[in-house]
Amino acid sequence: EIPQSTRIYNIIISACAKAREVGQAMALLQKMRTLNIKPDVVTFNALLSACASAGRWKDSMSLLQQCQREPGVDPDIITYTNAIRACARARKYKDAVELLQVLQDLGLEPDVYAYTAAIDACAKGKMWRKALDILDEMRTHGVQPTEVTYSVAITACGNGGQWERALELLNQMRMKGMSINVITYSSTISALAKAARRNMKGTASVGGSAEELSSKALDLLEQMKKDGVEPDTYSYSGAINACASAGRWEDALDLMAQMKKGGPKTRPNRITYTGAISACSRAGEWEHALRLFDEMRNNGLQADRISYNAVVSALRIGMQSDRAYEIWGEMLGRRKERQPSSDLTKVDGSNAKAGPNSKAYATATADPKLSPDIITLTDVIATFDRSEGNKNRERMDEVFDEAVELGIILPKDSLDSLWEVDLSGMSIPVAHAACRHIVQRARRAVESGESPCEDLMFITGVGVGQHEQPAHKAQAQGSEDSNKKDGDSQPPPWQRRRGNTALREYARQVLRDDFDPPLYSTLPQFAEGTVYVSATTFQKWLDGQK
Repeated sequence: EIPQSTRIYNIIISACAKAREVGQAMALLQKMRTLNIKPDVVTFNALLSACASAGRWKDSMSLLQQCQREPGVDPDIITYTNAIRACARARKYKDAVELLQVLQDLGLEPDVYAYTAAIDACAKGKMWRKALDILDEMRTHGVQPTEVTYSVAITACGNGGQWERALELLNQMRMKGMSINVITYSSTISALAKAARRNMKGTASVGGSAEELSSKALDLLEQMKKDGVEPDTYSYSGAINACASAGRWEDALDLMAQMKKGGPKTRPNRITYTGAISACSRAGEWEHALRLFDEMRNNGLQADRISYNAVVSALRIGMQSDRAYEIWGEMLGRRKERQPSSDLTKVDGSNAKAGPNSKAYATATADPKLSPDIITLTDVIATFDRSEGNKNRERMDEVFDEAVELGIILPKDSLDSLWEVDLSGMSIPVAHAACRHIVQRARRAVESGESPCEDLMFITGVGVGQHEQPAHKAQAQGSEDSNKKDGDSQPPPWQRRRGNTALREYARQVLRDDFDPPLYSTLPQFAEGTVYVSATTFQKWLDGQK
C-alpha cells in the first residue's frame, strides 16, 4: 500500500516532469524528505525521466544512486532505462553500456526500450561496432527491434561512415514489413553523405567512390517519394552534402530548387545552403557558391564558420581576392579604417614597420562562433598568393598578422621563438606569408631594441619534393652567394609553378625574392630540414634597409 502522501507527490512530480519543470520536480523530492515522506520507485522513475529528457546527466546519476541506496526501494528496468537515456543525451556511451550490464547483473531483463537507449548512446558516441553488437545481443535474447531501434542503429552506422551496414539494416526493415519513416530514411542518407565526405578527405576507406555514394543518396531520396514518405529538410540536406563531396553542383542546385517548391518542412536551412555552397566550390563554380551564400543571408539565415569556410574555399578557386578579404573582415567583426600601406612590391622599410602594434591595425571584435580558424586562414592566404598585384601582397601580410594576434597561427604557447619558427605543418601559401611575417617581426625587434640580432632559423623538414641531388651535397656546394638569383627575369614566387618544390626550397625562394635587398640563407649540414640565416647575414640585410 503506497502512502497517500507519496502517491500525491508522485502525481505532482510526474506533472512537473511532463511540463519539463525539472527544477520544481527536484525541489519536491527534497520537500518529501523534509516532511519525512518516503519516495518510492515511481518517484525516482518520474524524476529520472525528466532529467533524461532535459539532458541533465549528472542529476540522473545522482538520482540513480539515491534510488539504489533508498531503503525499501529497488530500481527496476524503467529506472535503468531512464538513466541510460540520460547517458545517451550526454553522449556518455561508456556509462550507458555499463548500466546495461549492471541491470543484467542484477537479474533484470533488458526490454526493447533499454536496448534502444543503449544503442542510441553508442550512436551519439560514434561507436557503431558496439551499437551493432547490442543489436545482435537483443536479437539473441529474443527481443525484437522496433522501427526506432533500427533508426538509431542506422544512425550509429552513419556516424561511423558504415553506409553498407546502414543500407543492410534498411533492407532488413523492408523484409520485415516495417514502416520506414522520414527519420530512418534521413539517417541512411546521412550515412551515405558522411561516407562520401570521408572518401573525399581520404580519412578512411569506406568502399565506393563519392560519385557512387552520392548516386545512392539520390536514389534513396527518390525511393522515399515512391514509398509515400515526404522528404524533409534533413533528408534533402543529407543528399546535398553527398553531392557536395562528389562535386555534383548541378544536382545540389536542383535539390535546392525542389526544396523551395515544397512546404515549411523542406525549407532550406543553414546546413542545406552550406552543403550546396560546398558542392559548387568543389566543382569550381564560385559564382554560384557566392550567390547561394548571399541568398542564405538575405533569407535571414546566420552564416556560421563552416558556411564562411565553404564560400572562402570557392573564392580561392575563383581567385576572388577582394571578396575573400571582405569575408575575412566580416568574420572578424570589423573593420575600422586602416592607414594606407606602401605600394612597393618588395617589403621595404615603411611596410615592414606596420604590424600588430601599429596604429594601422584595428582591434578585431569577432564573435567566437564566427571567428576564422586555420582553414579560413589557409584559403584566404592562398587566394592572395594566387592573385597578382601589390595590394594582394599587403593584404596577405595584414591577414597573417591578424591571425597571429588571434592565436590561429604561431600561437604564443608554442615552442616557436622570435628567432626559430617551425613551418613544417604549413601549406605553401601560409608558409609564404609566415616567412614574410617572421622576417618583419625580427626586424622590428632589432630596430626597437627589443632583441639583439641573432641567427634566424626556419624549420621546414626535408620534405618529399627536394631536388634530386642529396641535400648534403647541395649544402657543400652552396653558400650565401650560390643562393642568389640568376637575374631579374624570373617572375615573383606567387606566379611560379610550385610543382614538387619542397617547403624548404620554397622558404629560401621567398626570402630571396620577396625582400629588397634579397635575404640569403644556407642549409646546415647536420640539419637538412632547416633554413638558416646567420646573424651576420641578417644584420647586413638590416643595414641595407637604411
